[in-house]
Amino acid sequence: MSRESFCQLTVGDASVLMSMLDYYCDKPNAFTVLLREKLSHAEIFFKDDIPPDVVTLDSRILYKTNQRPTGPHVLVRSSPEKLPEFALSVHTMRGLALLGLAQGETVDCRLEDGSLEVLQVDRLLYQPEANERMSSTPGSTGAIVDDAPQVVTFRPRTKPLPINYDDDPGPSAA
Repeated sequence: MSRESFCQLTVGDASVLMSMLDYYCDKPNAFTVLLREKLSHAEIFFKDDIPPDVVTLDSRILYKTNQRPTGPHVLVRSSPEKLPEFALSVHTMRGLALLGLAQGETVDCRLEDGSLEVLQVDRLLYQPEANERMSSTPGSTGAIVDDAPQVVTFRPRTKPLPINYDDDPGPSAA
């Protein structure tokens, strides 16, 4: 890989991987080795700062498996059982290997049976963090408009407050 870190993760993605590590920690295999490597060598970003060409959870991607085009798939956090064909679980070697890679990057993925797959991220069709940033920028159609009334108004009052000319402080002053 061209950059020093093994992958780039959002804080949320890293949190999901840490909970997966808690679940899989008693099962030492190639999957847990890859999971530990991802967490040990990842560069962690806030969701607003992750580059838009990095695979995150819920991203829709096209990738190559041993130079064969694969996808589009949506990378999901669900377990791999009973997923639709368009979904790829992060609980699989392929899904975990792709998480955190940038467009154009390649990774060698050792499968449970010992075979080796070379995965390359071809193109990101959708990344939720980038989509959220685009829809929340001012002037975009998806911008959130706050129509709540103002708590404090700085307009001048139309009626002046009455002035009390009585300088008697009352019985409490005694």
